[in-house]
Parts: sequence; structure tokens; C-alpha cells
Amino acid sequence: MMSWAHKHQPWRKALRSIRHAVEGLLQLLLMGFFWLLPVDWASGLGGWLTRQIGSRLPISRRAMKHLAIAFPEMPERERRRIVAGMWDNLGRMIAEYPHLGTIADPASGRTEVVGAERLEALRKAGQPFIVISAHMANFELMPIAAYKHGHNMTVVSRPVNNPIIQRLLLYFRQRPTGDWGKIPKGVDGARQAMKLLKQGLNLGVLVDQRVTQGVALPLFGRPARTNLGIAKLALEYGVEVFPAHLERLGGARFRLTVEDPVPRPQLDDKLEAAKAMMTEVNQVLERWIRQRPEDWLWLHRRWERP
Repeated sequence: MMSWAHKHQPWRKALRSIRHAVEGLLQLLLMGFFWLLPVDWASGLGGWLTRQIGSRLPISRRAMKHLAIAFPEMPERERRRIVAGMWDNLGRMIAEYPHLGTIADPASGRTEVVGAERLEALRKAGQPFIVISAHMANFELMPIAAYKHGHNMTVVSRPVNNPIIQRLLLYFRQRPTGDWGKIPKGVDGARQAMKLLKQGLNLGVLVDQRVTQGVALPLFGRPARTNLGIAKLALEYGVEVFPAHLERLGGARFRLTVEDPVPRPQLDDKLEAAKAMMTEVNQVLERWIRQRPEDWLWLHRRWERP
């Protein structure tokens, strides 16, 4: 006999499709509205809206708890200021989505790039490299900025659950550059990443999220599950890993700094070498977050539940 769940599966699919359609339409209208505005107006309005709304949402309590982990001595008033700044940055990022190509274009003067020469020698020699960064400022700018400066950059990304919104986001990401490369997270993504490096192509990864299969490594003095995959790839294929710090300088203006490569540990044990390398990466993340705490997305569950 057909089970109740199986019998009603089509209804659940239909409801999900309707929800996706409604969400997609709302996202389209929102993006279209911001697209019509000048860059600075869109960024300012987006930041103002989320600053007014976001700090009042229950999810802001999670950000406050995470700030207490990272900065236990910080007064609560300062933490609230940082959370409000985080929401401001998030709203600006959403509103800037239709303008990514303009902001990343070197001719606009909106994105200052420092340290690009560190990658030039490798590009001219045809040697691949890995760029790591974090969910800071408008992180969606980085692959576009790389393209605008002559670098191929395949990014590791997780698609959003709503396929309509995913197509909309991809349109604005790819409009300035064409169909730049992207691979999914997980086992399939790791296999594709290996193939890319073998082909001499570059890889861009955001390394600040918690992963269930990761190894507990210190971040702000507390264990945080960290993916060793990037370090293993770098050690296996002998490629350099460059941290790239994106900062919001005010409004829709940014600085992207390519730093010296992460030191490669001289250890015989490959697992311990990968752990040591990612411990160094977490220290880089700490430094960035301490410098610009409002730029980071404190909503991610980076640590175990506080």
C-alpha cells in the first residue's frame, strides 16, 4: 500500500516550487530596484535598511554570542555596534550585487588592489595558485576583480537552495566576466579542484566557515572545525596559497590586499603538515577580523553552539 508520505510527495514538490517562484520574484524585484539606482545610492540604501531591521532580528543574538567568544573582554555596547555594522555591510552587499562589474572595474577606482604583483610572476610562468579569503566586506567582488586583472579564478561555492535565485545571482556574477569557473563544495568539488590545478588553473576558496567533517583547530582560542582540503591540495601539488583580504573602506569602495603566501610546514607527516598550515590560516583570519570586525559575517556557526 502506498505510504502517506509517498502519496503526498507531489504536493510537497508543488508547494516548494510555488515558494521558490515567490521568493525568486521578490528577489528579482529587489535586484531590479537596486540595479536602477546609482551604485552609491543602492549601497547606502541597502545598508540603512538592514541596519534598521537586522539588529532587531532574533538571529542577531547568535552574532552577539560569537562576538563574546572572539572578544570576551569587549563591552556589550561595542558588540552591538559591531553587529549593527555587520548588518550594514550585509545590506550593502545585497544592494551592490547588480553593480559588481562596475565596482570591480579598475577604471571605476572603487576597488584598490594591493600586492597583485605577488601573483603576476606565477601567472607569467603559467604556474597555478590558490587564493583564500573570508566572508568579509563584499566577498563576491574577488573573482570578478581577479578576472579584471587578467587572472583566471575558479571558485568553490555552494549554490543557494532556491534554483531561481541561484540563476539570478549567477547572472550578476557572470555578467561582467562571462561564465567564470565554479565548482561545488564536497567530495566532487575536491576532485574537480585537483583537475583544475593539474591543468594550471587557479582556485579561489573562502575558508572561514565551519565544516562538520573538519578538524578542530584553534580560532580565537577556541576549537573550530576547519577543512584541511586546501592545505592538502597545496602540499600535494606544490602550489602557493595566497591570503586575500578584502576591506570595505566606506560606502561602495574597497581595498583588496594579496598577502605573502602561507608558509609551507616542513613536516614529514602530511596530516600534521596540513593541520599546521590551516592553523596558520586561522591566525590570518583572526588578524583580519580583529582589524575589521564589522566586515565579517558573524552569523556563521564557526564554533560549536555557544
